[in-house]
Amino acid sequence: MPHPDLSSAVPAPRAVHGPSPQPWTGPPGPPDAGPPLSAEAAARALGLRRSEIETAVGLGLLATTEGAGEPGERPKVPASEIRRLLPFVDHPDGLRAQVATTGARDGAALLGITEERFAKLARLGLLTPVRCHLNRYHCVVWRYLADELRAVRRHQEPHLTGQLPGPLRQLLATGDDARPRTWRRRVLAERLGRAGTTWERAAAVAAPLPRSHTAALLTPDEQRSLEAARPRPLFARARSGAAERLLEPLARALPGPETEQYAAEFAELLDEARTTARTPHCVPRVPRVRRSAGRLRRPTPTRPPQSPGPGSTGPARKYRQERARHAPSGQDRSSRSLA
Repeated sequence: MPHPDLSSAVPAPRAVHGPSPQPWTGPPGPPDAGPPLSAEAAARALGLRRSEIETAVGLGLLATTEGAGEPGERPKVPASEIRRLLPFVDHPDGLRAQVATTGARDGAALLGITEERFAKLARLGLLTPVRCHLNRYHCVVWRYLADELRAVRRHQEPHLTGQLPGPLRQLLATGDDARPRTWRRRVLAERLGRAGTTWERAAAVAAPLPRSHTAALLTPDEQRSLEAARPRPLFARARSGAAERLLEPLARALPGPETEQYAAEFAELLDEARTTARTPHCVPRVPRVRRSAGRLRRPTPTRPPQSPGPGSTGPARKYRQERARHAPSGQDRSSRSLA
């Protein structure tokens, strides 16, 4: 059933203005001079935590460059990005403020509601998590963008007070928890926004699917191409076996409608890749910036997922439709890359 979408209340991105740049001992020379930095080095240069760097990349606020090395190489941050963002890190509208997250307790206080009400809105899919992690008791902790919660408080007050509508109360009674689904949708939309080729878009959609759903459709060469194009994490993390067992299911689509929709989208992208693009291992790998360096900006968060039905579309299909709508006449729309 359709859910009201509080995340659509997030305002358009704001231009950021700040004080003069702080000293940074980066490589001298022109703005683009110097080798790209690892995510760890970028976090130190900007004075941010690793989680904040990951959030900035996911939101499109921090560009990354895929190197020309082996396919498994982790993304890096161009030196020019550090110079661009450093003056605005601690500005009231700057990078640190835009990537600030909150848990359920502080999020409820920010919205002026009880923790119980906050949990209900989140389980209904009305508040979309941006990250999750395990606490020391191995419980899953969901994090939400503080900036988005402030927008919800301003624009969606009717959902924060009074009794919830009957259909939403019925949905709560089923015990369904939409937080993992809405988080997976958000992660997929972010990955599609950074994908530069059809194979990378196919790999993004394949990520939440069981390997069995994709392996049967691929030739050995295509399987290698898909693996090479899979999204790479910014940081290498050493997790315990118990932590992996708890976190891995959160990244996987649930059997049923969610898996079926992702599988259908993957099949469409696979057909597109076969007809419009050579496989990545046949193409020379060159460095490229995942997003053009410009002013700080944030894309609108994804809408909560809907059960697929006749004529329903998911993130990959909507992304292709939007891309085709804005493609110049006569341009090969299927092979355009995102800036």
